[in-house]
Amino acid sequence: MNAQEKSFARRASMTAVQMAVATLLVCLCNARAADSVAAEGSALDPAVAALVQRSSTVEIGVGATSDKSAKANEYTGLTGKGAYLIGSFDLRSGAAYDSEDPTRWRITGLRLGTEAREISGEYSVQGRYKLTFGYDELLRNRSDSYQTPLLGAGSNVLTLPSSWVVPIVPRVSGTSANARGLSPDVTNSSALISGVLTAPTAAQLATAASLQAADLPAFQHVDLHTKRTRYSLGAVTELTTGWQASASYSHEDKVGLKPMGTVTAVTGGDISTAIPDLIDQSTEQFNLGIQYHDRKLLVQAAYYGSIFVNNVPSMSWSNWALPSSTQTMSSAPSNQFHQFNLNASYAISPTTRFTGAASYGRNIQNDTFLTSSYTPLVPVTSLNGEVVSKSLSLRLGSRPMPGLNLSAAYKFDDRDNRTAIHTYGYYDAGAAKSGTSAFSTYYPGLGSNANLNANRPYSKKQNQLNLDADLQVAQGQSVKAGYEYQDINRYCNGSWVSCVDADHSKENSFKLEWRANAWETLNTRLGYVRSVRTVDYNEDAWLAIVPAAGLTPTGAPAGSSVYSTMLANGWTGYGPISGLNPLPTPGSAAAFFFANNNAASNALYANQNRISELPGMRRYNMADRTRDKVRASLDWQASEQFTLQLGVDFNQDDYSHSVYGLQKGSSQAFNLDGSYAVNESISLSAYASHEELRGQSAGNSYTANSTAANVNGFTAISGGCYSTIALRNANNKIDQCLNWSNDMRDKVDTVGAAYTHKGLVSGKLDLNAGLSYSRARSTNDVAGGNYANNPLAVAGAPAGTVAAYYIAAQALPVVTTTTWDLNLSGKYALDKNAALRLGYRYQYMKSNDWSYDGMQPGGLSGVLPSYEQAPNFKVQTLSVAYLYSFR
Repeated sequence: MNAQEKSFARRASMTAVQMAVATLLVCLCNARAADSVAAEGSALDPAVAALVQRSSTVEIGVGATSDKSAKANEYTGLTGKGAYLIGSFDLRSGAAYDSEDPTRWRITGLRLGTEAREISGEYSVQGRYKLTFGYDELLRNRSDSYQTPLLGAGSNVLTLPSSWVVPIVPRVSGTSANARGLSPDVTNSSALISGVLTAPTAAQLATAASLQAADLPAFQHVDLHTKRTRYSLGAVTELTTGWQASASYSHEDKVGLKPMGTVTAVTGGDISTAIPDLIDQSTEQFNLGIQYHDRKLLVQAAYYGSIFVNNVPSMSWSNWALPSSTQTMSSAPSNQFHQFNLNASYAISPTTRFTGAASYGRNIQNDTFLTSSYTPLVPVTSLNGEVVSKSLSLRLGSRPMPGLNLSAAYKFDDRDNRTAIHTYGYYDAGAAKSGTSAFSTYYPGLGSNANLNANRPYSKKQNQLNLDADLQVAQGQSVKAGYEYQDINRYCNGSWVSCVDADHSKENSFKLEWRANAWETLNTRLGYVRSVRTVDYNEDAWLAIVPAAGLTPTGAPAGSSVYSTMLANGWTGYGPISGLNPLPTPGSAAAFFFANNNAASNALYANQNRISELPGMRRYNMADRTRDKVRASLDWQASEQFTLQLGVDFNQDDYSHSVYGLQKGSSQAFNLDGSYAVNESISLSAYASHEELRGQSAGNSYTANSTAANVNGFTAISGGCYSTIALRNANNKIDQCLNWSNDMRDKVDTVGAAYTHKGLVSGKLDLNAGLSYSRARSTNDVAGGNYANNPLAVAGAPAGTVAAYYIAAQALPVVTTTTWDLNLSGKYALDKNAALRLGYRYQYMKSNDWSYDGMQPGGLSGVLPSYEQAPNFKVQTLSVAYLYSFR
């Protein structure tokens, strides 16, 4: 769809909304006459009539918000402060529920004055067919504080203004790009230069002021938001007795901007920019189905198709540290998914039923690769990706005796990724080629800084068995027990070595639940689940990414490779768990690939980033795990007026075999809800909840062994596990002081209350009030630390100057978010068909999040500031609307 077609489609959608509103006005003009006719033929009690006669309603009004806030109106469809239209309707066919006329229709519209509007409708002839249509929008406001100097937001080509000056910090370097130079606080302050605190010179101040005067005005606000627009059609028809066919179609467009972090190494160091990433994509979905049913049998056959098209093939942007350089990144590829489904259910006897389902799906993706001089080895023009999915599920349920229900279920899933594996060569994020690769014999012309990586087409087969029994053990009491077994095999078709961290995993789960109903007023439930997962963890799965690890690089002992050396010595890519001594035998493969007993050298498996893992490191989703869950609930109907509900939920995950990675994870939740009906007109309710998430992890700051013995001639270390530079460097790899751990907690407390009062002012006024308060806190306590060289340990410093300090890790600042939400509304009846609705809402949020500090000028040297702020707002909304009902 080109730009002109999209513009036409959007105009058409707005025209449809305008026509709907016009229809409402016509309905209003004739409504009173219709009401009088209906009243003459109706002798029903008004309360009964409201239930059995179809009533149409229309609402038109206006609202206004006091302030613009992306967070407060993230999903409301409002775009800023000021007035907006309130419009909704629900129009129905006038025939009564017991009418001989089988025709029924209904058209509804919600939030028509906002960008979260919905219109839907249906038309049916009972027993023959039903037709449906729908249109809806959803605007998501992501950020209203983002700023960028890049021009062209809303397109896929972003450029710096011609006035842009590369920011630097003159007193530190006169040439190296440094985003902290955009902050006057930084450029006006003193800094350590060769161990001496030095103030900026007048010339340096003038240089900084000049570049800030050129660059800071270039930053402009860009609202980041995305909008989804969807159209849908559907039909269901009764073919003959027992046969039914259905079809549906939907088209969805998603457009807008979102922040995307980018990194480039074109200047020699990592340079980062958060760019306004253009979103322009569409998804079409198709459903076709046919169904047959009789007294015992139900069979359904269906087709589902999804076609995703990304209209933004790539994003290009100017590099703030080198404006003459343009970086380009490809966007998500277009793809298709097609699936066939078959479901059946058969009643073997009045107490036994068998059900089954099977599906076959195919997912394909074949967009052309985006290549450049930074990708010198691309053996194919596109991925030609193909994934075939097959599944089968069977279930047998029976009630062999009163009070006992049994079921057994089996499920098989097969995700077969048939994408071919190839080796691709590239340089990191725009880095220039340098040197000659150690694998130039195999891949001529590659630089020593090239990455040779293979794709990993993950496949998975899963078998799952479930057994459940539910027994009534006494009057009002029952016990449910269950067992689940899950077996998963993961692999990559055509990989030169095993590609998955956990090739094989098994999980056994045991469930027990007790339920009781006492005195018909008290319902309780207590459940426990224990799951044990065991895996065959493979610490060498990273080798699948780097096929050069199986090749002999230039200079290596004859026929040796990283992989063969690992096998010969029983090592992982981490190498021996040892300090500098004893050194491997000079001239051996071990000395060549694992020099100084360190991890395998990156260049010797053609990857610029060390990806081999620490021994004992386990990724939590594929690690041995024991999980315990306890859940309890109580529902007490104390009287006809008072009810109380209590819920408790505990979860505990234990990764006892993981030396590094996630060690423990837990969550707990408590909720209490109560309601009290004072009388038929007045009711009160209140609730409170507490939620807590906790994760405990461990890691190691890997540092290579070395022979370095001093820092500018100084040798002493203050703190840590070693007293001198020589001792520390000789034992870096096994230094226990480089181990660290963290304990992350998220806590949220929420309380709220609601009040309803009906029938005020002679029965004409209904009031509703609701108030909620929540406070969220996130903490991250850290243990461990690392070494840092003393900046005063420079040539000429006094004898005995400390060369390095061990700095203990400190807890990160607490992140807090406090919110209040007050809602007041009233509905005043003007007569039996018309009413006024008044509303007031107050929203308040105050948040304090240290992660936004790095987005401000002066935050980070290699990251362009985006000025984004933690959400803080006070927003008031007033609304008034006129409602009219008619039959």
